[in-house]
Amino acid sequence: MEHVKELLQSRIEKINDPVQRILLQDVLVDVFMELLHYSDKQFENLEKRLDAEIQGSSGLYNIYTGICKRKNIDNTSRCLFEMDAREEYGKGYLGKLFIACDYPSIRNYMEHTYNAKVYTGQGDYKTTVSLNYCREYIKIIENLYRQFNKNQKQWHTINCPFIYKLLAVFDIKGVVPEHADIQRVEIKGLENPVINDVAVVWNIKKEIHKTLAEAAPAGSEEVYIHKIGLEDTNAGYLAVPEGEDIFQTIFSWDSLYVRTRKEAHQNIGLLKIASIDRDKDLTGLLYPLQTNKRKLRHADRQALASPRFICTKGEIERIISSYEVSDEFDLIDICMDLKETVPVLDMNYFIKSHSLLKPKRRISLILHPKNNTDIFRYEKMFFLLAELQLYTDEFEWTGVLKD
Repeated sequence: MEHVKELLQSRIEKINDPVQRILLQDVLVDVFMELLHYSDKQFENLEKRLDAEIQGSSGLYNIYTGICKRKNIDNTSRCLFEMDAREEYGKGYLGKLFIACDYPSIRNYMEHTYNAKVYTGQGDYKTTVSLNYCREYIKIIENLYRQFNKNQKQWHTINCPFIYKLLAVFDIKGVVPEHADIQRVEIKGLENPVINDVAVVWNIKKEIHKTLAEAAPAGSEEVYIHKIGLEDTNAGYLAVPEGEDIFQTIFSWDSLYVRTRKEAHQNIGLLKIASIDRDKDLTGLLYPLQTNKRKLRHADRQALASPRFICTKGEIERIISSYEVSDEFDLIDICMDLKETVPVLDMNYFIKSHSLLKPKRRISLILHPKNNTDIFRYEKMFFLLAELQLYTDEFEWTGVLKD
C-alpha cells in the first residue's frame, strides 16, 4: 500500500496549479486507486488458481525435529514423537552423549581419544574411549529417504542438527565387560558441554492400519488395491507395505489407496507426518524446533514444476531465501572455486552422484549468522548447502561462515 501512496504523491507533486492538483488527486484516488486494487485482486486470484494445480506445495510433508531430556517427553503429544533408534553397536559400545558445542569442536573431539571412567552395576572402570556420530539416527534419515522415493514424493533434506551433536562412546581398550550394566560415563575434558539421557523427537509416527484389499486387473497382471481411511487430513502420509519394493499410492481427501503387486495385505504401515500444534504438545525441548519448511511464494511454487537449472546468482538467492532457516543468516556473497575453511558435512550422503564431470567446480556461499553463539549454526548452513546440492549434480556446494 505504501508504494501506491508514493506513486500517487510523485504524480501529484508535478502539478504546480493548486486547483489542478486537487482535481488530479480526486481522479487518482477515486479512479486509479480502484483500478490498482482490482488489478491486484485479480493477480492474487490467478496466483491462487495456479498454485492449487501444483502438487507438493501444500506443506503436508514439512518435518520438524527437536531434542529433549528423556523424562520431558510428552507421551500424549499429537505432533512430536521420539525418533526410534535401537541399533546395536556391538563390542565396546558404552552409550551416547549429547555434546553441546559447535561443529568444529565436535570434529576435534572425534579426532582424539580420551581417558574416561565408566560406572557400571558391577563396579567402576577406567579406560580410553573414542567418539563418533551415532549412526542409528543417520540410518533412520536414510530409510526415510527410501520411503519418500517409493511413495513418489519429492525428497527434501531433513534439518536435524541435533543428531550431529550426539556422539557414540566406544571403549577402545576393551576394559569394560561386554554385558556390563553401564550407568554413567565420565570423560575427562568433556564435563561441561555434555548432556546425558536425551532423546531426539520429530513429527513422524509409524502407524499400522487394518485394510481390506480388492483384486483388480492391470493388463496381463493382477494388482491389489487397499483403501485406508485417514482421520487426520492435515497430516502427510507415506505408505510402508511390508515386502513391497514397488507400489503406488493415490490420495483422496480422506483416504489413501495403496496398490501392490505381490500380495494382499491385511495390515499396512503408514508413516504419519503430523502438523505441528504446540498448544497440544508439552514436550520440554532443550532447544527450539528445527524444520525444513519453505516459505513458498508464487515464484517458488511455479519453480516446483520447472526443471531445476541454476544459472544466476538471483536464482540461488531465491532458493535459499525460501527456507525458513535462512532467516537466521545474511547472505554476504556467492563465490566460485573458493576453498572452504571447514569441511562440509554431507547430510544426504546416501544419494549417489551420477555426474561425469570431474573435478566439480565449487560454489561457495558466504553467510553471516545472526546469532554467533548458536551451536547449530554450521549444521543449519550445511542443510542449506545440501538442499542446493539436490538442484545440481555438476557443482560442489560449500559454505563459509563470517562471524
